[in-house]
Order: sequence, then C-alpha cells, then structure tokens
Amino acid sequence: MDFEKINELSENIILKIKEKRKSLGLSHENMAEELQISVSAYNKIERQETKLTVERLLQIQQILDFSISEIFNLKSENIYNQDLKDNSIGHQEVQNLYHDNRALTDKFIENLQAEVKYLRDLLAKK
Repeated sequence: MDFEKINELSENIILKIKEKRKSLGLSHENMAEELQISVSAYNKIERQETKLTVERLLQIQQILDFSISEIFNLKSENIYNQDLKDNSIGHQEVQNLYHDNRALTDKFIENLQAEVKYLRDLLAKK
C-alpha cells in the first residue's frame, strides 16, 4: 500500500470519527476528557497534526461505540462469526465458500457425470 492510499484511509477514518462524534453530540472537550488528554491534543488528532495510534483509535472506537468494520468500511459478507462450542473450527467458512462457488461446483459435477456416462458407454460397446 503506497503512502497516498494510507493518507486517504487515514483521512477517511478521521472523517468518520468526526461525523460519529458530532452525531452523538459530543464536543472536543468531551472527547478529550474521555481520552484523558488535553483538548488541544484531541484537536490535533482531528486535524491530523498528530498521528492516530492503534491504541487511541481503539479508545475512540469504544467512546463512540462503533465497530472497527464500520471504521474501515469492511463488508459484512466477508466477516465470519462463529461460536466454537461445537469444535467445528472453520466449518462456517467452508460452507460459505461452497455457497459462493456453487455454480462452479455444479458445473464440475455435470462434467464429471458426463464423463462417467461416456466411459460407461465405451465399456458397454466392448
């Protein structure tokens, strides 16, 4: 990932933080107090004069109560949640992959069935 893309992603994250903060009616003062930093330090984060660390991002995420997938625009269909009580590690991913590739799988099965029929016909002729 080049620096331009990183800067663009960083700008988008800060924009989402600002929008979420404003939608909740929180001021810079509220955020600074929750983060236990000065108002000036928080302003620098939103103006991108200070780099946003992972730790600080996680603190902000908890204060504003939104998900990491929301921050990074992750698509929910690519996120697999699984309860591992039944020791079926990876089962849901395999099932999702099967459904995603069902048309391809069906075509493969049809080709195999046609090949089996062809070979049986050859054997019947002999």
